[in-house]
Amino acid sequence: MAMLEESVCYQEEVRDPTRVAEVLNRVIEKAIRCSAPAQINVPRDVWTKVIDITLPAGVSIARSAGNPASVTEAAELLSRAKLPVILNGAGVILSKGGIEASRQLAEKLSAPVCVNYQHNDAFPGDHPLYCGPLGYNGSKAGMEIIAKADVVLALGTRLNPFSTLPGYGMQYWPSHAKLIQVDINGDRIGLTKPVDVGIEGDATLVAESILSQLSGSAGDADRAGREALVQEKKASWRDELESMEHEADDPGTNWNERARKTDSDRMSPRQAWKAIHRVLPSNAIVSTDIGNVCAIGNAYPSHNESRKYLAPGLFGPCGYAFPAILGSKIAKPDVPVVGFAGDGAFGISAHELTACGRNDWPPVTMVVFRNYQWGAEKRNTTLWYKDNFVGTELNRGVEYANVAKACGLEGVKVETVEELEKALTNAVEGQMSRKETTLIEVVLNQEMGEPFRRDAMTAPVSVAGINREDMVECIILLHYFVASHDEDLACFKRSACGCFSCQHYFVASHDEDLACFKRFASWEITLTIFKQAGPMWFLGTARKTPHSSTWASLMPCVPLDRPLVII
Repeated sequence: MAMLEESVCYQEEVRDPTRVAEVLNRVIEKAIRCSAPAQINVPRDVWTKVIDITLPAGVSIARSAGNPASVTEAAELLSRAKLPVILNGAGVILSKGGIEASRQLAEKLSAPVCVNYQHNDAFPGDHPLYCGPLGYNGSKAGMEIIAKADVVLALGTRLNPFSTLPGYGMQYWPSHAKLIQVDINGDRIGLTKPVDVGIEGDATLVAESILSQLSGSAGDADRAGREALVQEKKASWRDELESMEHEADDPGTNWNERARKTDSDRMSPRQAWKAIHRVLPSNAIVSTDIGNVCAIGNAYPSHNESRKYLAPGLFGPCGYAFPAILGSKIAKPDVPVVGFAGDGAFGISAHELTACGRNDWPPVTMVVFRNYQWGAEKRNTTLWYKDNFVGTELNRGVEYANVAKACGLEGVKVETVEELEKALTNAVEGQMSRKETTLIEVVLNQEMGEPFRRDAMTAPVSVAGINREDMVECIILLHYFVASHDEDLACFKRSACGCFSCQHYFVASHDEDLACFKRFASWEITLTIFKQAGPMWFLGTARKTPHSSTWASLMPCVPLDRPLVII
């Protein structure tokens, strides 16, 4: 339980088997009321108990409309505001009637409405006051408008960092503005930004209460000017977004330029996203995974209904999109569902291909962006570590479309905008009319967009120079391997002796073990590696202290011109 205590809003362990139903009810109620995960821990022995109890009724605690004084203060601030902006979060989606309540409040004030990062469906995308998502790869229109706000109503949101950090080089968060934060969980109010009015309550009920207390003239000051500003900024951003074909390089780097030259015939991520949104049904439920290509797409989708945009949140759960879309199709079998993931993240849940085509499992459409890299991690390396890539490249021999076919599904590989539009249109049609599950493998170039957190990393600073002349050549015996049986030694010989490295040596804890080892591994192999090891230091700990006679046996094996260091 200690491992999860920082990730959940409530924990309880079942200590008495007769109270399991009571505890379960309480944990469920806490999760609903706090809008967060809650944990019930059931010890193994409890599962074996036979009990006779009366099942208790579930406890439902009414949600609050907020402290009346705080609501009144918020209404007064908004009534006097010259440029109020509403920022909708997940709480607006989760609260029954939340979007409608925020719409009525926005229209009364003619207040522009932005949405939090990964909550593009928290306000109708076709509404004249909708300005798009803030934060990482979001709407520049929304950022430019909220930067001018004198009052911000953060409705149903904890104001996570991705929704407030700089974007497109802009420090857009209005530090001068009065901030009203509404959250169902009071513990989250004021965590990321200084708050002028904090209201613990349900987003719908609080919005309705504020609306009922607005002055008769609320929103009248420069109403036409605000509405014109929204349309101007949205039109400008729409044109700019449509013109964006490629990713820019930071000063001093040229990875994206090289990527375009290397794969000049391949689509860029933005070209793919624009093609997708030209043909994606407006009523579709979409899920996106974590990763750089999916993040680039954050600026494009908008929805006229809630619960249409399923995103992984801030825990960074690789492989989220595919199972999310499988679950959403079960809940909404009559609605088209489409998932999006990069090839790195998709690999985490690709095994679901073996199951999702069986029996009466409802069909889905999955789009996999194939750029052969872990883009988010690689982007950090291009920016801060001079392209010193470690573990970012993916196997180019894997053909996900063919893997899907091998699992009895439809698999299509596309390499052009036209092929992508045709394949996605056909896949959605097949999903809805022919019960077909289709995987579309979209081959892209290796351009990469913004890093996830520019504020969280910086280029490494050289504290002191390191020169070969300053190093001492040494041998350190590391990773002690204690063998007690011949079969263990045989296994060691097969796994290690054929590919001996300077990081792994064998140290026997008994003379007889050393004798056995000598029969399986020649000291000539070890000596060769010792001579090639170079000036390297390694740290390790021994599980047992070898006998002095063992050291005596080892010492003749060490070159006389190099010191032996044992840690």
